[in-house]
Amino acid sequence: MKKPYFPFLAFLVLLLLTIPFSFDFSTSAAQGWHITIFPHYFIWGLIVVNVLLLAIIGYWLLLKRVDKINWTLFVIHFILTITSVIFIKFPLIFLDVQQINQQFIKAVSLRMKLIPVAWTLFIIGQVLFLVYFIRTSNSKGVAA
Repeated sequence: MKKPYFPFLAFLVLLLLTIPFSFDFSTSAAQGWHITIFPHYFIWGLIVVNVLLLAIIGYWLLLKRVDKINWTLFVIHFILTITSVIFIKFPLIFLDVQQINQQFIKAVSLRMKLIPVAWTLFIIGQVLFLVYFIRTSNSKGVAA
């Protein structure tokens, strides 16, 4: 029987999109100082990378334990997760930096309102997957 590798690969792609390929965060802005204060978006990005890594491990374990996966829950999990990945990968989404007027201020305000919504959706998606993983593992007689 063919195993469903698509959920594992989809979250692997999300993880690769989230990983920063620029390592400028590890350098200091002031010469001679050996301290770096990480901005809040870097910490959130690090949390997302770690959670996506755990989700990939979870899907890999499910792939080894069960014959089929609940595709509806996978799609809901993926959609709820991709919202925060979009804000991490494209930080200037909904912003047109060429305009400095009232529309720009409204776009910044909209973005500031959407970021907490994206993080909330991300957390809901991960809790949903965790519940699904525990139920599936327990129904097969294997502890999570």
